[in-house]
Amino acid sequence: MKPLYTMATALLLALLAAQVARAQTDNWQRLVDEKRFAEVLALAEAHPDSLDYAACYAAGQAAEGLLKYPRAYLYYMRCRATDTARTELLVALARTAGAIGRTDEAEQYLLQLRERDTAAFYANHQLARLYDNQGDTKRAMAYYNLLLQRDSANPVLMRSVADCAWRMGRKGLAIMTYMEAFHAEPEHALAAAALANRMLSMQMPEVALDVCDTALRYHPRHRLLRQNRGLALFSLDAYQEADTVYSALLAEGDSSLLTRKYGGCARYYSGRFMDAIPLLEAAFDEDTTAVDVCLLLGSALGRTYDRRRAFALFDRAERLMQPAPALTDMLVRFRAETFERDGQKERADALYYQLWTERNRFDLLGRIWEHYNDTERAEKDEAYARRSRFITVLFATEYLARPKRDAKLMSFLNTQLNKFVSDMFFRQTKQ
Repeated sequence: MKPLYTMATALLLALLAAQVARAQTDNWQRLVDEKRFAEVLALAEAHPDSLDYAACYAAGQAAEGLLKYPRAYLYYMRCRATDTARTELLVALARTAGAIGRTDEAEQYLLQLRERDTAAFYANHQLARLYDNQGDTKRAMAYYNLLLQRDSANPVLMRSVADCAWRMGRKGLAIMTYMEAFHAEPEHALAAAALANRMLSMQMPEVALDVCDTALRYHPRHRLLRQNRGLALFSLDAYQEADTVYSALLAEGDSSLLTRKYGGCARYYSGRFMDAIPLLEAAFDEDTTAVDVCLLLGSALGRTYDRRRAFALFDRAERLMQPAPALTDMLVRFRAETFERDGQKERADALYYQLWTERNRFDLLGRIWEHYNDTERAEKDEAYARRSRFITVLFATEYLARPKRDAKLMSFLNTQLNKFVSDMFFRQTKQ
């Protein structure tokens, strides 16, 4: 009788413990559902050795809710040690692995999800986003297109495909797809503003204006749409209308550089020179390298009350418009190198010599000298021989002035110069 009693007691205690554990886990999940994430993590820290799958999963959700993604990933990995079959766990692992930059692992989890169901929207979409974020645009576009084939009227997928097409340089396809997405969902303000920006960058202000006007019927106070509408009007030379748009934005507290700059420019081109000055001043203070602002501000001041500052601004604009010496030199050198590869060595040498005289580029003087070491040609071509003598003497003179000299090169130059002296003796020339 006693063993039976002991066994029943143990069974009762086990059932009670299981009920307590289940109640504890249910309580944790309730706290997660109520977004009380910090309390769940505190409980998880207090009971680290008694966490079953459900408790670990709840702790992972809580860590995610507090943006503690590495910690969430560790809890989900503990879940994986006890149960690898659950789809929800693969989703959570892929999500948190991606959030902490472990993209290879995130990809593997998503591919495992896709193996279970190749048509699964979540797995395909997350793979597309993963590849997109990694810069693998071609592969991302393939997944977006796969999803779009199954849901051809989805404007979000259309915009994703259009973004990929744009980055791949397929701008015709991108614009067409952007427009399809816009017509499917014209009330999406941010998407419309982004489309208008694309149209403006493609020098298509009429289309941008139409997009903004359509979207503004749904969101008449949307700031980005109104900014883009103002820029479209400005691009169409409708300066007074653009001024009206920017003046309204300024009155509402819009102090962005775009609004101040083009608001000032619109006022200037509308003939409101005095009113344009404060906006142009503010835009110039924020970006002193903007040549157009510098010129218009100078002109507005010259037309009104400060010609002295106007001249100073014109001088600054002139300096800003001058190319950087380093870039200018790079252009000349690259052009010369291309002439040289194309067999047009005389044209290349003229540019190398230009850089030698302007920038004291001794290395380029040496490159010219290398082109005039053909002894056989010098014997047949007098013009070539004269240039050879000239560049050799110049190169030797400059080389002798350098602190470090190579003995072999000095010997070669000495041989060449002695040949020139002998030639002068037989020709009876003095120079």
